Amino acid sequence: MKKENPAYEEAAFTIIDENENPGVANKYDYFLVPTYYINGEKVHEGIASKEIVENILKEAILNSEK
Repeated sequence: MKKENPAYEEAAFTIIDENENPGVANKYDYFLVPTYYINGEKVHEGIASKEIVENILKEAILNSEK
């Protein structure tokens, strides 16, 4: 998606693997993976379509500008 829209490069994100980093993963409230958070607030949990991921990226970029 970054190739399709270079603006998405602005969205910083961290991937936390619950098997590799259980201590970090356990700090978050989730049941399904992937789960997406913006500034600590859960915005989506479970399978996400491309449209959902794009909306999450857009929201993350808007939140980073505040």
